[in-house]
Amino acid sequence: MVNLIADVGGTNIRLAAIDNGEITQLECFKCAEFDSLESVVAHYVEKNSLTVNDACFGIAGPVVGEVLTMTNLGWSFSKQSVKKALGFNQVHFINDYTAIAMSLASLNEQQLTTIHKGDYQETAPRIVCGPGTGLGVAQLINVNGYYHCVSGEGGHADFAPTNPRQLKLLENLMAKFEHVSIERLLSGQGIVNIYQSLAFIDGIDAQAFDASQISQAYIKKSDLLCVETMEIFCDVLAQYLGNMVLTSGAFGGVYIAGGIMPRIIDVLDKKAFVNAFSCKGRFSDYALKAPIHLITEPQPGLIGAQVYLTQQQGNL
Repeated sequence: MVNLIADVGGTNIRLAAIDNGEITQLECFKCAEFDSLESVVAHYVEKNSLTVNDACFGIAGPVVGEVLTMTNLGWSFSKQSVKKALGFNQVHFINDYTAIAMSLASLNEQQLTTIHKGDYQETAPRIVCGPGTGLGVAQLINVNGYYHCVSGEGGHADFAPTNPRQLKLLENLMAKFEHVSIERLLSGQGIVNIYQSLAFIDGIDAQAFDASQISQAYIKKSDLLCVETMEIFCDVLAQYLGNMVLTSGAFGGVYIAGGIMPRIIDVLDKKAFVNAFSCKGRFSDYALKAPIHLITEPQPGLIGAQVYLTQQQGNL
């Protein structure tokens, strides 16, 4: 008898078993190859000859109400229908960033790259922010050893420029978007938005670069506009993280997730990043208390799903 955990994205679904507290039999499937969540899970269970007790699914979409719909996938299902179809004892659904947040206290030095050591406080709140396809944000709080995730839509908070160059960037983006959220800059498309806006401001013909091409040019230092684009991206991310520390007191750590930062961490100017993070006037020292880590663990969502399920089962 095992428990089952899953990280369900718009493209891939990662499934694993929890056997005696250990994550085992990890497999990844293409969602497009299955017509429903139940079918891919049933395939995995049959393939591995598993008998499943409880399950926890982290899904890329809002977890509100009985019927859930995936944001970037044509799957819609009710919680009870999944439980009944699969024959599991209990089935829990959480947002994918709730799952990542739930993993934070379990990650060790080998699963992280530390950007700023700070003054770590074990029981203080932790925050996670992940620029990727969009911008995921969540907070983790410790209540007597029991972890709670406080999630919301922080990626849609306003972009707050801090220097004249960023002000011009905001003006350009305001001409394109009704609301210039922080996600308009801190995401894959956000990188493209910054690049194209800078080209317009400087009267330069923008190339038809995507985010990957811009970040590669930044790494190779082969295009000055791409370099500035990524420098602004990193500054804006650091500034936003510093703002989150001011509002949450996240001295348990600031964690960066998502697919963008791991690709550029080796060339990141960490000193400049920390300076942008802590540039908070009279409260600069306050911000500097918070450690900053990049998550390098490839499966934080599965780890978080395990933590959530364990807590639900009362096995702290």
